[in-house]
Amino acid sequence: MRARLEDVQWGPDESFLVRSYNLPRFDVPWHFHPEIELACIVEGEGDRCVGDHLGAFTVGDLVLLGPNLPHYWRSVGTGGKNQRARALVLHMRPTSLGQGFWELPECREWKQLLDVAPRGLCFDPVISAQVQPLMESLESSEGTNRLLGLLEILQILAEGADSAVSLTGVGYSPDNDSRAADRMRRVYDYLYAHLAEPLSLPEIAQVARMSDAAFSRYCKKVTGRTLTSLINELRVARACKTLVETTQSVSEIAFLTGFQSLSNFNRVFADAKGMAPSQYRSRHHRS
Repeated sequence: MRARLEDVQWGPDESFLVRSYNLPRFDVPWHFHPEIELACIVEGEGDRCVGDHLGAFTVGDLVLLGPNLPHYWRSVGTGGKNQRARALVLHMRPTSLGQGFWELPECREWKQLLDVAPRGLCFDPVISAQVQPLMESLESSEGTNRLLGLLEILQILAEGADSAVSLTGVGYSPDNDSRAADRMRRVYDYLYAHLAEPLSLPEIAQVARMSDAAFSRYCKKVTGRTLTSLINELRVARACKTLVETTQSVSEIAFLTGFQSLSNFNRVFADAKGMAPSQYRSRHHRS
């Protein structure tokens, strides 16, 4: 089965991302993205598939994935009613630290680490125990402290690379649709730039250089979502960020993120997040 392209949603003031996930279970589709990923399992267990590798994961699992390496994590077993799936995930682009950064003599160890990341690396639990608190602190770090935290993580990973296990086979090559990645990147860029405006299928199909009907089928095949669902997902994600980071009213945020009515915004938001926008703001408000 060909992996789906996933859009990793970036803020305008972020060169790399760290996100925490607290879910009933891990159940993500088989997917890939152009970003490097570092995933640390805080709670939960199940199957981990990376390229042609299928293995088990449990608490403390720490895996580094190179760009465009298809993967998924799936919870297995029923467990107790209080069982959760929690993870910390870091995403960065190869160019996040600037063009030519990895070629600096001082970065030789880090460059070697990234050179083997395309096969996927699973690190020793000792390394995971060092990295997890650093990833947790990065969520709230800002400015140079945030950058220094990332570099500290890279150093720990580089020093632990000798004991890390490569996941995919030596000859493995991802069967990703690179044309789909390029085409959908144009679509995503356009959607981000025009989320506050009314968006239509003919308009987006033109960006993709496809007919309306062909793009409608293509969007569903590549992303697993209809165009309407995709647009709503991106708008809700932007609304979440605005709810947390500003004091704008819910109605203002609704219209700024492209919803044509407050009632529609509330309905779509509740369907996506399981709570009203005001409740989301209360739970995630940054002091």
